[in-house]
Amino acid sequence: MSALPTGPPPQIAGQDETHARIHALLSAATAALLEEQSGLLGFEDHRPQRDRSSGVSWRGMETFCHVSALLASSGAPGRADAGAARLLGAADAVATAFGMRRRSESDAHGICGATWTDATGDLLDVIVGVRVAVRAVSAPFLPGSLRPVGSTSPPSPISPLTPPPRRLR
Repeated sequence: MSALPTGPPPQIAGQDETHARIHALLSAATAALLEEQSGLLGFEDHRPQRDRSSGVSWRGMETFCHVSALLASSGAPGRADAGAARLLGAADAVATAFGMRRRSESDAHGICGATWTDATGDLLDVIVGVRVAVRAVSAPFLPGSLRPVGSTSPPSPISPLTPPPRRLR
C-alpha cells in the first residue's frame, strides 16, 4: 500500500502562463470599468508589480505569486446614479466570465470595494473611492520565463507600456 496520491499529478502554472492570465484579467477589468464610466479616462501604474514568494512549494521547488501593479484611474468616478455600484457590477461581470466568485465586499466612509477569487487562487481586487483602483494577485506558479514581459498592466492611452530596453551597439 502506498501513501502517494493516485491519479495524475497536480499541475502548476508557469511564469509566462501566469503573467498572460493576469494581463488578460486586468485588461478585461479595466476595459469594462472604462466602458461603464468613460470619465475614468484610463488607468496608470501607481505601485510597481512584483513576483514574490508564495510561501508554498511544489515538489520541493519554491513557488511565486504575481502581484500586479496597483492600477488607479486618471479620472474620478461618477457619484450620481449609484456609480460605484455600477462599476462593481461591471467588474463582477468580468470576474464571473473569468470563472471567479465574489470573496468579499466592503462599503465604509465613501469607499466601496470587492474582491473575487477562482479555484486556482487568482484574486481580483477593485476599490472605488476618490479614484478607482484595480489589482490582481496570481495563484502560485513556478518561476522561469521563456518570454519575459515588461508588465502585466494593460496599455493605456495615458500611460502606454514602455518598451523593454535595447542593447546599444
